[in-house]
Amino acid sequence: MLAVPQECVDSYHFDRLTSEGNAALADGDPGRAADLLSQALALWRGPALADVTGGSLLSAYGTALEEGRLRALELRIDVDLRLGRHRKAVSELKTLVNDHPLQEVFHIQLMLALHRSGRRPEALDVYQRLRTLLVEELGVEPSSRAQAMHQAVLSSASSLEVPASEGQVTIAPDRAEEEPAPSPAQLPPDVLDFTTRVDSLQAILDGLASPRNELAPVVSLSGMTGVGKTVLAVHAAHLLRQTFPDGQLFARLRGSTGDPADPADVLAGFLSAAGMTDDRIPAGLEERVAAFRTWVAPRKVLIVLDDAATAAQIQPLLPGCPPSGTIITGRAGLNGLVGAVHVRLDLLTPADCVELLQNIIGRTLADGERQAAEVIAQLCGRLPLAIRAAGARLSSTGWPLKKLAERLIGASRRLDELAFADLNVRDRLLESYRQLGEEERRFLRLLSLLPGPVFTANGVAKLLEWDSDTVDKLLLQLVENHFLRVLMHNADDIVYTLHELVRFFAYEQVEQELGHYDGSSDDSDLL
Repeated sequence: MLAVPQECVDSYHFDRLTSEGNAALADGDPGRAADLLSQALALWRGPALADVTGGSLLSAYGTALEEGRLRALELRIDVDLRLGRHRKAVSELKTLVNDHPLQEVFHIQLMLALHRSGRRPEALDVYQRLRTLLVEELGVEPSSRAQAMHQAVLSSASSLEVPASEGQVTIAPDRAEEEPAPSPAQLPPDVLDFTTRVDSLQAILDGLASPRNELAPVVSLSGMTGVGKTVLAVHAAHLLRQTFPDGQLFARLRGSTGDPADPADVLAGFLSAAGMTDDRIPAGLEERVAAFRTWVAPRKVLIVLDDAATAAQIQPLLPGCPPSGTIITGRAGLNGLVGAVHVRLDLLTPADCVELLQNIIGRTLADGERQAAEVIAQLCGRLPLAIRAAGARLSSTGWPLKKLAERLIGASRRLDELAFADLNVRDRLLESYRQLGEEERRFLRLLSLLPGPVFTANGVAKLLEWDSDTVDKLLLQLVENHFLRVLMHNADDIVYTLHELVRFFAYEQVEQELGHYDGSSDDSDLL
């Protein structure tokens, strides 16, 4: 039997340091506690008695040592979380969860660390994996403590935030946390009167929840002028801020103005927001793309590209790999984005129109006013931009809803009434109209002369005495640019509809052309 002083045995020092760490924590000094516990754990170089073959007594002693190590490790991680070292703890906890799948405490700590790191969906996924494992392996549900953490993460409870006790002494965090890289926050303000589009909003959130085929997730929103693409994109981006904790970038690409933004200029703005000084920003587009993708690669950043012109304009602005994501809005030309989730926005429902009008006016409508509100919504074509303009006019003038409804009924003044400050339906339609080719513009003007807003491809071809291929091509162009919608189709024909406000706008263009008519050509040339 070998007699060795206890001071020469690592297990003695481990127990001493662990006890001192517990005492420091009880005295309200978590910084010293973390230091002592880290020293204790540093004594371990592998499993206890790994190279010793022993009987049941020695095995029991080795198990007790291992249990002590796990308790110290659990306590040290708990102290790190108190001190705001959640980002550093994530990697270690993921390894522990993998090595000790039935230790619920490590799952709970990992959920907390992920939540504090802005990775809430991953935190919820940890709980689901734990529950599946326990149910399938042991036939039991997670403990009440694990369930409580799950509920707290679901509700983003304030109790999950890093505690800030007065006078608390903290350890200096990792250098990356002490001097964090700039986190750009460029999102425009969220819209207070937002009317929820449940399905479209969920499609955006789901599309950005996880990478698809190892590509950075991309969601594109398309729809006619004034349908609310930007409003929905910004609203979704605000909901996702905690999911993308390393920042949010925003750029208006001016795709509908005829003067689209240069991707090189947009990238210069992104790199500047990331903290790069002007003298370090590369000069050429390719170099800026490389610099931007290098910066964004290890980060989880949300990029919102508003009013895109074409897929070619967007490509240089996309991250090269997960975990960052992108939301893009545009009126046309986005179908060429490989791997993107495409969300097409339709008009609001009548109920959503009334709710939006109430939110803008700032009060609940009386029973007698709801009918007038429904008429206004219908005369606005259920287009959010038009309803916002109508609501702004009502708020400014104090008119009763019935008066505005009566003024909107006159087709000749409809677009005049739907213009208030920068909310101008005619101007926005004109921007899109100018992006069409001359042949498409001429065809749209002809469609406005039809007796009704609903027609078929074959009917238009016969009426104009044009070949069906030409008509189909032009109709497709107008659908792609959201001037027309497809109502239904069958084996024989396709039924299209022209939005009422688009129809009024196109007819105004006919009147303008006729106003410049000097008698030198026939009517068909004018249209």
